Amino acid sequence: MNRIKELRKENHWTQAKLAKFFYVTPDLISKWELGYANPPINDFHTLAQIFKVSIEYLGGYTDEK
Repeated sequence: MNRIKELRKENHWTQAKLAKFFYVTPDLISKWELGYANPPINDFHTLAQIFKVSIEYLGGYTDEK
């Protein structure tokens, strides 16, 4: 999920800050970013809302935010 990392960095969020928002560890955020794990669909939707992008963009299905 390179888009999660890309958006997190664009918004000046650390993995720790994002992890606190979802009540998970920074290690899990790293796994999301590296593609070793996927966020649950509810969290995926929340990520799109946080970063003000479409779910399609977040999932890599389009290049339009």
